Amino acid sequence: MVGLTQFQGRVAVLTGGASGIGLELLLGLARRGTHVAVCDVDARRLDAAVRRARSVEPDVRVTAHVHDVADEAAVGRLRAEVAEQHDTDAVHLLVNNAGIVGGTSFVTGPREEWDRTFAVCWSGTYHCTRAFLPMLLAADQGVVVNTSSVNGLWASLGPRSPHTAYASAKFAVRGFTEALRVDFQAHAPHLSAVLVLPGHVRTRMPSPPRTWRRALGQLFADYQPVTAPAAAETILEAVGRGDWRVVIGDDAAAVDARVRADPWTAYD
Repeated sequence: MVGLTQFQGRVAVLTGGASGIGLELLLGLARRGTHVAVCDVDARRLDAAVRRARSVEPDVRVTAHVHDVADEAAVGRLRAEVAEQHDTDAVHLLVNNAGIVGGTSFVTGPREEWDRTFAVCWSGTYHCTRAFLPMLLAADQGVVVNTSSVNGLWASLGPRSPHTAYASAKFAVRGFTEALRVDFQAHAPHLSAVLVLPGHVRTRMPSPPRTWRRALGQLFADYQPVTAPAAAETILEAVGRGDWRVVIGDDAAAVDARVRADPWTAYD
């Protein structure tokens, strides 16, 4: 896969960009001279994020869009705003980063929480990719970056610690990205798909419970979480190199290796 050969002057759409990895991706893109349409549901944090990005590189166009990616009609409005405010019919980079945590138990948890978590983490990725596909096809080169999770590798937080909505959504994002990569090779070779699999990153998202470390024993004896700026830089460097699979953090790498080596006992 060929990397994004140039960031400067390109147009990117970034969801979940008001905090955490998303905010650092926004700042990293601005430093690279990329024009960014950044979307989030938190208007206050989004406004602050956009101000920071503009201060990093005043010549870059950064626009704020308050929309819920789980709402397909809202994503359609986002696409129209991007086309108008960036005066373009082409997008070079789509980063599907929006996500929430919830819906731990399918058996005992409230359906509303389960459905909401799955809708943001999976449907948001689908809606945005579907909506922006024509603008990606119109570009000379384009990349779709989808943020999955270590829970797209291992659907648990440890023994008797279900994580069903989030893990199901992140498995869907993983499968979609891998399938999309093959689809692009066949039908849109100027496009590529990048799968991001972060472990625990220091963001506003909650830390894994103690069952996480207990389940995997000595794998995390000396583990330190990755910072959000480091995670974002790893992602952008991978996009530039043309890597299609980005595992972030020693915990994610350890889980990936553990599940591949012995999937039969991964949930014991």
